[in-house]
Amino acid sequence: MNLQLTSEQQMLRESAARWVAERGRPAQGAVTVGPVGARWREMADMGWLAMTLPERDGGLGQGVAEACVLAEALGAGPVVEPYLPAVVLAGGLLAAGGSDAQRQRWLAALASGETLVVPATSERAAGHDIGLTATRAARQGTGWVLDGDKTAVAAGDIAQAWIVAARADESTIAFFLIERGTAGVTPRDFPSIDGAGACALSLRGVRLDDSARLPGATRAAFGQVNDQALLVACAESVGAMDTLVKATVEYTKQRIQFGRPLAANQVLRHRMADMSIATEEARSITLGAILALQDAEGSGNALARTRAAAAARAKVGMAARRVAEEAVQLHGGMGVTEELTIGVYLRRQMALDAMLGPAEWHLRRHAQLRGARDGGSEDRNVSLAGT
Repeated sequence: MNLQLTSEQQMLRESAARWVAERGRPAQGAVTVGPVGARWREMADMGWLAMTLPERDGGLGQGVAEACVLAEALGAGPVVEPYLPAVVLAGGLLAAGGSDAQRQRWLAALASGETLVVPATSERAAGHDIGLTATRAARQGTGWVLDGDKTAVAAGDIAQAWIVAARADESTIAFFLIERGTAGVTPRDFPSIDGAGACALSLRGVRLDDSARLPGATRAAFGQVNDQALLVACAESVGAMDTLVKATVEYTKQRIQFGRPLAANQVLRHRMADMSIATEEARSITLGAILALQDAEGSGNALARTRAAAAARAKVGMAARRVAEEAVQLHGGMGVTEELTIGVYLRRQMALDAMLGPAEWHLRRHAQLRGARDGGSEDRNVSLAGT
């Protein structure tokens, strides 16, 4: 396997790293400048929001590998702008299952940073399992009536529209694009743990035309987009872990206690070595999962793709939480102050768990898939550019 970045991916990585270093972490609540903030428009100007959208819809046609390269750089910030829910999830689902009119109206505006669409799929009882969705979509005449509740909609407080999953019948999950202000939709905004913002949606007798339904959005299409999002989240976690390790090593070299630096303590050096090893393991797992996903998508093996994504998020999610918690503890009381950003990285990892499911959930999901047969595949020489 060839795990080297292409020259284009290396340029993307360097430009994103420079932007993150120059712009730093936004002030608390800075993202909620309606409908989107200046940093979001800067990301659009650099082509990042259009990068993974199809060329037919005005995008650049790049893949999950490029999205992961960008996400790793953003994770070092941490940059909490809604790249993952808006571009990877909502943009991916619109591109895969939206009608011509829906793609024309929303994808170009999303790519330019003018508007924001995010998915609303999580529910209190169903969690992150789309198959357990309890929200109902009842056919009425030539349209639909939706009833249900959605929880923890990331960036939903500043979105102009939400992609809502609802059960059309016992075997069909349908997806509807609902604009803010639609009668019967009541958003309840609340601050998320990472400061990015979120909302809950109450849907009561929401009447929609057929044009609101994404005609090609199925559970299978959502599964593919969600698997890609899991790997993007893994890459973001790796960027955060790398920054936490460097910051912790530097802090323990400077912090003097009992007449000597903390870094002189061998036990602390061992703990930081474990943090560094966990970071490199997470990076390797993420790279391997990207290649496995590309291989599975090339062969049309959805089971192998989902299994690889679940395994990667389970391992990387656990490692990211552990590294972040270690960093906070090794910084002592300073680790939980606003003066340092160390605590922000831990809160961001918790927000990713709330958005996509915790590591334990993905571990159970992988265990359920592990026994299924998919025919296997042989290692072959592929690059991160794709198949």
